[in-house]
Amino acid sequence: MLKKGIKLNFAISLLVVFTVFSTTLINWYLSYQDLKNTLTENHLENNYRYAKKVSLNTNVLLDDIQHNLSTLAEIISHQEFNQIDLDNWRTGNSGYYNSLFTTDANGVVQLMSPQVIPNNKSGVQPGTKIKSKLMEQALKNKKPFISNPYLANTGNLIVLISYPIFDDEGVYKGVIDGTIYLESNNSLKRLINHHEFLDDSSVFVVDRSGTIIYHPDPSRINESIADHPLVQNIMKGKSGSAQIINNRGTEYFSGYAFVENTGWGIIAQTPTSVIDEPLRILTQKTILQSLPHLIVVLVFGWIISSHITSPINKLARFSEEAILSNKDTKSIRLLEMRAYIYEVRQLLKHIQAHFQVLTNQANQDGLTGLANRRAFDQDIQKLIDQQVPFSLILADIDHFKEVNDVHGHLVGDDVLRFLASLMLDVTRGEDLCYRYGGEEFAIIIKEKNEEEAFALAERLRINVSETPCPIGTAIHISLGIASYHKKDQLPEMVIKRADSALYQSKHNGRNRTTIYQS
Repeated sequence: MLKKGIKLNFAISLLVVFTVFSTTLINWYLSYQDLKNTLTENHLENNYRYAKKVSLNTNVLLDDIQHNLSTLAEIISHQEFNQIDLDNWRTGNSGYYNSLFTTDANGVVQLMSPQVIPNNKSGVQPGTKIKSKLMEQALKNKKPFISNPYLANTGNLIVLISYPIFDDEGVYKGVIDGTIYLESNNSLKRLINHHEFLDDSSVFVVDRSGTIIYHPDPSRINESIADHPLVQNIMKGKSGSAQIINNRGTEYFSGYAFVENTGWGIIAQTPTSVIDEPLRILTQKTILQSLPHLIVVLVFGWIISSHITSPINKLARFSEEAILSNKDTKSIRLLEMRAYIYEVRQLLKHIQAHFQVLTNQANQDGLTGLANRRAFDQDIQKLIDQQVPFSLILADIDHFKEVNDVHGHLVGDDVLRFLASLMLDVTRGEDLCYRYGGEEFAIIIKEKNEEEAFALAERLRINVSETPCPIGTAIHISLGIASYHKKDQLPEMVIKRADSALYQSKHNGRNRTTIYQS
C-alpha cells in the first residue's frame, strides 16, 4: 500500500475521523475548563461574600452586646440592682451571654448570674476578688473592651466583654462583664456555626494571633495556624478569597474576612472536591451527546470524500490514457475545470492573478508609474455611476515643448517623472493620480469640495515652481478644477469643465490654478 501510495479516499476518511475526534476532544476540554473555572470562581466569590457577611454580622452582634452592657451599666449606676434583677436581665438576653457578673472598683464580685457555674474550679462567687490579668486590665482601662478568647478555669473558651460603671458624679464604681462561651449555645455560635450553602462548606474563626477559636471539628480549637499565608493576610487586616491547601493537606475554596471589633478572621471554605461531580457529569454528557454526531459526520464525510476523490481518480486515469493515446489537451482541460480540486483551483487562482498583473500593467503608465488614461476613464465612470462626490484637477506643464526642444526627449521624460513624484507627495492615500496624456496629468479627490481641491492644487503648483527639476531650474504648471454635479450623467461633462478651467489658467498667464465658473 505504501509503495503504490495511499488512496485519497482513505486519506480523507482518516482526516475526517481525526478532525471529528480532535474537535470533540477540544470542545470537551474547553467546556471542562470553562465549567471548572466558573465553578471555582463561584465558590471563591460565594465563600468570600459569606465570610464578609458573617464578619459584618459579628461586628453588629458585638456592637449590640456592648450597647446592651452599656444600658445595664447605666441602670446599675442610677438605681438599686439586686440578684433577681441580674438574673432577669441575663434570662431576657440569654442569646447574648452565657454569664453576667459585676465587680466593684477593686475587682470584688458583687453579683453573678447564674450563681452556680458548672466546673467553676476557681470558686468565683459574690465576694470573691478576681485577680486575673484580664480583670486587672478591665479595671485599669475603665473603658469598654472585648477580650481575646481565652481558656477559663471552667474549661470553656471564653470571650469577655466588659463595660465600666460610673455613678452620677462620674466616680468609677467597677465593671459589668458578660461572657460568651464559644463552644456553647449562643447568638455568636449560631451566627458562625452553619454555612448557608447546604454542601460540605463550613466556617471557622481565628483570633488575631492566628489561633482557631471556633471550628466545626472541636479537636482543632486552640490549634495555631498563624503560619498559613491566608491567615497571615487576615492578621494584616485583609479580606479576600483564595484556593488553598490547609495544614492537613486538604484543598479548599476559601473566602476570608476581617472582623474590625475583635481582630478575628472569619474563614468560609468549601472542599475543591465539590466540583468533581459536575465535571464528571459534563464528561459523561459530552460523550453521550457526541457519539451520534460522530457517527453522522463519519458517514457524511465518507460520502463527501467519495464525491471529491471520484473526479481526481478519473483525472488520473484520463491523464494516463492521454499520454498513451496522445489525446488532445482540450478535453483534459475541460475535465480539470469540472473537478473542484484544490490543485485545479490553485492553478486557476494563479492564472487569474497573472491576468490581474496584465490588467494592472494595462492600467498603468509605463513612464511615470501613475495610473493611465484607461484607468482614469474607468474610475471616473465608476464614481459617476455610484454618484460619489469628487473634484477633478487637470494639470498641464507650461511650455513643455520647449523642454523637449532644448533638452531632449529623455530629459523631458525625466521631467514628467519628476512631476508625477511631486503629485504623489502632496496627495493622500485616497486621492487618485493619473497621467492623462502627454504632459497633462489628473487628480481625482473623492468626497472633497472645490475649495479643498484648490488648496491641494496650489500646494502642488507651488512645490513644482519652487523645486528644481531635471533641467536644472524649476518648471511651472497650470491647473483647472471642476466638481461633479448630480446632474452629470457622463464623465465628459466634468472633464470639459475642468479642461475649460485649465484653459482659463493658460489664457490668464499660466502658472496658476482656476476653479471652473459657469
